[in-house]
This record gives sequence, C-alpha cells and structure tokens, in this order.
Amino acid sequence: MRGADGSDTGESADQIPDHLSASRAEAQTREAGEETEPVSKIQRTVEILRTLQDHNFFQLIKELSQAERERGVRGTELRVPAGVPERMRRLLEDLGPTFIKLGQLMGTRPDLVPKAFADEFRHLYDKTKPTPYRQIKRVVEDELDRPIDDVFATFEREPVASASIGQVHFAELQNGDRVAVKVQHPGIHERVARDFEILEPIVSFVERVFAGSRIWQPQAHLEEMRVMLGKELDYTYEARNHQRVFENFEDDPNVKIPEIHWEHSGRRVLTLEYVDGIKLEDLDEGAIPSLDGESVAEVLTTSMAEMIFDHRLFHADPSPGNVLILDSNTIAYLDFGAVGYVPRRRAERVLGLLVGFQRDDLEMVAQNLIDLCNKVGPFEPGPFKNDLEQIMEFHDRERASPGNPEMLDMIIDTAEDHNLRLPPDFMLITRSLFQFEGMCRRLDPNYELIETLGPYIQQRLFERYLSPERQKDALIDIGIQGAELVKNAPGRINTILRKLEQDELSVNVELGGLDAYQEHQRGNVLRASLAAITASLLLAVALIMALGRSGELGRFALVAAMLVLTWIFVMIWLEPDE
Repeated sequence: MRGADGSDTGESADQIPDHLSASRAEAQTREAGEETEPVSKIQRTVEILRTLQDHNFFQLIKELSQAERERGVRGTELRVPAGVPERMRRLLEDLGPTFIKLGQLMGTRPDLVPKAFADEFRHLYDKTKPTPYRQIKRVVEDELDRPIDDVFATFEREPVASASIGQVHFAELQNGDRVAVKVQHPGIHERVARDFEILEPIVSFVERVFAGSRIWQPQAHLEEMRVMLGKELDYTYEARNHQRVFENFEDDPNVKIPEIHWEHSGRRVLTLEYVDGIKLEDLDEGAIPSLDGESVAEVLTTSMAEMIFDHRLFHADPSPGNVLILDSNTIAYLDFGAVGYVPRRRAERVLGLLVGFQRDDLEMVAQNLIDLCNKVGPFEPGPFKNDLEQIMEFHDRERASPGNPEMLDMIIDTAEDHNLRLPPDFMLITRSLFQFEGMCRRLDPNYELIETLGPYIQQRLFERYLSPERQKDALIDIGIQGAELVKNAPGRINTILRKLEQDELSVNVELGGLDAYQEHQRGNVLRASLAAITASLLLAVALIMALGRSGELGRFALVAAMLVLTWIFVMIWLEPDE
C-alpha cells in the first residue's frame, strides 16, 4: 500500500548511484551519516566540467548545431541525431539534482526543446540517496520553530521516497492523525543557486561558439528555468496550488485531494493528510479484486477535463506515480509542484478542438487551431486546412485525438509550416492529455479519450449555450446594449439628420442621372434606421422591465421610451415622400 506523496522507491539506498546525490563529495559525506558540508564553487565547477567532458558534451552541442544549420538550409524540421537525447538525459542524471529538475521541467515544455528531448527527459531518474534522519530533523525543527517531538507523536526515521529536492516521511500528529511529511534536503537552495552561477557562463559560451544553438535562446530559457525551479523549491507555492485543487474537488466524492496541515508546513516542510491507496504505477492485475478499470478511467478522464476546462488549473505532471487508486470510483491526486493555468478563452478553444474531433468536423478543428495560434508570418487558411485534413485521414478521423502524440507532432509541424505557433500552455495541456490517456489505457485497453469525454463535452456545450444561467446572462447583455442605444439614440439621430441637411453624407462618386434616385434612397435609409432603432428600443424596454428588480427603473425606462418613440414617429411623418 502507498500513502500521500510517498512511494516505494523500489531500490535500497545502496543501489542508487552516488552521482544521483547532490555531488560526489556530498554523497560520500551523506553516506557516512555526517553533516553535509557545502562543496565550494570551484570544486563544483571542476566537477561539472569533468562530467561534461566525460559525456562529450561539446560534441553533443556541435552535432545539434550542425543539425540546426542543415534545418535552416533545407527549411524542414530539426532532425535530432539518433541517441543524442538519451546521452543528454544520462548527462543530466550524472550532474545531480539541479540538472535533473531542469531536465524534468524541460520535459514539460516541448515548446522550449525539440520533442525528442522533451520525451526523453520525462524518463529522468529522480531518486537519490536519502538524507540522514539527524539532518532531516534539524530542517523540520528550524522550519516549524518547534522540537519535532512537540509536533509529531511519531516520525518514521526512514523515508518512503527520496528525490532530488526532498524526501517523504510518514508520521503521526499529536492528535493521532496520520500524515505524509515532505522535507527538503538541507542546503538544496544553496546548491541550486551555486549551480546556476556556474551554468550562466557555460551557456553563454555555448551560445557564442555554436551558432546553431542560438535558435533555442539558451540564455533566455535558462532564466525561465531558474524561475520555475525557484517555485519548486518553495513548498508554500506548491501548497497554494494544492489548496486550490483541494477546494475545487472538495465536494466531489470521486476525487480525493489530501488536506494540508498548514500549521505544520512552511517553505521547506509540507505536511499532508495520509491517504491509503495503491499508486497507479504499482497497480498489478488483481491488486484490488473488485477494481473496475473502465470506471476508474472514466473518473480520471472526467476529473482531468474538469481541471482543464472548468477550474483552469490542472496537474501538469499527472504521472502514474502521482495518482492513487482508492477503489473503482475514487482516485486521489498527489504532488502539485507542477501545475498549469489556462486562460478562459484558451480553455474554450481547446474544448472546441475536442468537439471538432468528436464530430469529425474538419472546419471546427481547423478554426479552433487557428484561433489558438499566434501568426508569425503570412497565412492562408485554405492550404492549412488541406494539410490538416490529410493528417486526420492518416490517423483515422474517427479516432483522431490531440492526446495522440504522433498526430500532435504532425499538427505542430504543419502549423509551423504555415506560420502558426501554438502557445506554451496548449503544449502543456496536450502533454497532460497524452499522459492521462496513457494511464487510462493501463486500466482499460479499449480506452479512447474522445469517446470517454463525450458525456462531459455534451454537458459543457449545454451549459455554455443553453443553460438558463447563460440565457439570462445573454438577455441582460442585450438589455444593457438596448439601454445604451436608448440613451445615445437622440443625439446620434440628430447628428445623422444634421449631416443629411448639410449634405455631408454624400458619396464622392458622381454618376449622371442619379440625383433623384439618391434623394429617394436617402429617405429610405432614414426610415430603415429609425425603424431599427424603434425595434431595439422596444426590446430593451421589455428586457429592462422583465429583468429589472426596481419598479422605478422600469417606469422611468417606459416614460423615456415613449418620449423617444413619439419623437421618432414625428420625424418619420415629417419626412416627405418622394
């Protein structure tokens, strides 16, 4: 069994290579159970350069730069040399926690690195030798400003999991509640800051010497990674995200989010409610005798859709290790260090894209993709739609899905060929969809994302266009616009009549024999305009009286409308017939 934010590492500490700790020197100190002394910047620089040399790093960059130059000559997509992504992943693992986390973050951003690297970086080995209990105890007491025994009745000395930033211990509070406690490794902030100081000149050197690397803007992306990693090093940031997700699903009986114990949490310590269940990654056939894989997949799908399209705050790393199965109808989500935010308009466009796939509607798929993209050059919709249709046909239109990674790659490449660039949050959404689809297929081999999403999509479409709340909002909008029309109509009509009288609305094209016709049409335009204003005014008054809670407001609107209508009819009556 597994608990909240805890996992069985599957390996003893002795089986984890030394290089997966902060550094070789720190690993040796930690293994001896001594206090970890920070390695000097010079020592760490030498170690990083030695590791880069061992992995022929600059040869890797040279190969990638050559591929980028060839791409520029051919005008085609980047062809990553075979084996390079795996070699880069192994390099990051050997460089230690900072680089492992950087790789994991890049794995969530295929807009920053080629897809082959993003895919490979998702397999980064993020299990390190645990920090001894004595040092963990000191971190807990420093962060909570209390002796550990005053906070916890019991605190298991051996962690259930240890990763690059911290480790997880099971414990019990003084009131008897079981909890999972995430504690950062001591000195991790200093090590990360030191590694970034060392990285900056190396990245600058790479960008200057290897011209082909400039297209990736490595210095700009390094700064972005620094910000992202800084958030992961602050558990209060994760706690805020976690709390929002907890509140979003608080009334959902099918989704469990562990509750945060705020009084026992801080920047380096996060204490969560213990949840008993089986991690999806550990689920073996028959582990839960009564488990209905299809039902669990439906719960996963619906909760994922709600996070993206309803809450617009979603789990950006929904790996099997972050999902607990409690029973056939209940799941729990863990670890909200990486989340994605979706603007409302973007969420609606992605939902429209899913609807298009569900209906096999090429026009709807194409239009929503166009609306999602930023145009970076000349664009012609026709050729783009033709290419998109070929992609959908190639992948079987009835089974097409943005969760299909091969299809998504083709769509991204096609969009770029037509000067369309998909936004980063869309890439994050589709990556999450792909991960969810993979998890659901482990539970149900016949799972299809679009088909399973069908009931949710229909409900969302009803709520968007047909629900009483939406209809009421639409009527109120019409009423407000009508009221504005009533308010501005007299002045605008006076302006029109004044310009007509002064002949300021004439068209600067002279055609002989059309003077009488122009005068006749001028009268018709006036009548049509006044008629349209009258109809809008009547509708606005009706809506104001129907929706307004104030009787005085309704009576005032009626009196004002009658005066304006009287004036309009007089103007029509006075207008001479041709």
